[in-house]
Amino acid sequence: MGTLAQATSLAPQGEGLIVQLDPAWSGWGPAGGYLAAIALRAAGTVAPAGHRAVTMSCQFLSTAQIADVEVCVEIVKRGGSACANVALSQDRRRFFQAQVWSTSRTHALDEVTARFPDVPRPDALAPIETYLKDSKTERVAFWANLECRPVEFRAPAGPPLHNRRLQRWYRFCGQAPETDVFVNAGYVALLIDANVWASHWRTRDAVPDYAAPTLDTTVWFHEDAGAAGWFLVDAESDVARNGLVHGSVRVWSEDGRLIASGGSQCLVVPLRPASGT
Repeated sequence: MGTLAQATSLAPQGEGLIVQLDPAWSGWGPAGGYLAAIALRAAGTVAPAGHRAVTMSCQFLSTAQIADVEVCVEIVKRGGSACANVALSQDRRRFFQAQVWSTSRTHALDEVTARFPDVPRPDALAPIETYLKDSKTERVAFWANLECRPVEFRAPAGPPLHNRRLQRWYRFCGQAPETDVFVNAGYVALLIDANVWASHWRTRDAVPDYAAPTLDTTVWFHEDAGAAGWFLVDAESDVARNGLVHGSVRVWSEDGRLIASGGSQCLVVPLRPASGT
């Protein structure tokens, strides 16, 4: 199992770049946040010196295979704020695309700071494995890359939780502090993408009989945080109807800084035919 920095490492190929997808960052195919992290790293290769990622919008067009991926990145606006387009393809079939804004601006202003959630610290909470030791549900490979300490936990067959907010502390296994701010942005994008579905089903009366693959994810980066410490994920699925599930997520540093916010729109796909059809 490689670190996320290793699993997003890009190499030149022709006029573009290539990356070999790591199965350790896979769920039912490569995790969406993993692909977003690759795109952020690609955007960093063309961003002007001194820039950091500030906004990412990505669309998941189809499922990729665990194999080599062609990465095409193009900077479409330059200056103090810049924009890059990134496309990931296999066998000339595009399965993911993203737009990444970056900036070098650091102008002073009257700061507005969100209030850190009132939750226990990670050392006061049990690891998620404590709750899963008797579970027969097999976890996908992706989750082995993360330590997780939930504020509340719902077992797949357990009763729904009344608190609409999913709050979990996460730490990436084996990660060292990074100096590349685009690599660091990938860690945060991955956490936002991974927690929309979990925040939806935890309050349902039963485990949904449908999946909800992500159509798109948007992340707004507020500052760089590195990847070596704990992150608090604070997520809520606030709208689910008309065949769509929406969720919003905030990611905080262990010392109480709001690092990023974002969310996803997910498409409902039934897992079995409706009754009577």
